[in-house]
Amino acid sequence: MKVLNAIKSVLDKIMEWANIVLLACMTILVTYQVIARYFFSKPSAVAETLAQYMFVWTIMFGSAYVFGKREHLDITVLKDVLKPFPRLCVDLLIEAVLLIFAVTVMLIGGWAQTTKQMIQLDAALQIPMGFIYAAIPFCGAAMLFYSIWLAADDVRRYKEKIENKEGN
Repeated sequence: MKVLNAIKSVLDKIMEWANIVLLACMTILVTYQVIARYFFSKPSAVAETLAQYMFVWTIMFGSAYVFGKREHLDITVLKDVLKPFPRLCVDLLIEAVLLIFAVTVMLIGGWAQTTKQMIQLDAALQIPMGFIYAAIPFCGAAMLFYSIWLAADDVRRYKEKIENKEGN
């Protein structure tokens, strides 16, 4: 678990800083776009397009980060009434479903879409659209790791709960 915790700590920092940098750059671009449009009557298609792509990347990185922190939307009404072992089973089932989603949709599907879009250029930026789509498999890999870490953490917490009951 120590190795997983170390990897998670590094991944968390990468996700945090990626979101900070993306949000800061996006704020600067949008401010520039507003000034260029309203004060100089010269809107910048490049700034607008880049800000839109940064917004998408921020959402992707932010959602993976929040997932890893267990701060995503979670309805716990049913889980809260379960005893420790059934609750562990439900938590592991949820992690398994999310892991399957991360692998099939985000990693495999995202990678396929990213490679397919490498031949198409964005009209404003003149870069391959695959670079924009690359956020999907990257965040899928992060979510895959977070799913594994969360499952291991669920088992660890369950064992601690059992040990505490036996110690009392």
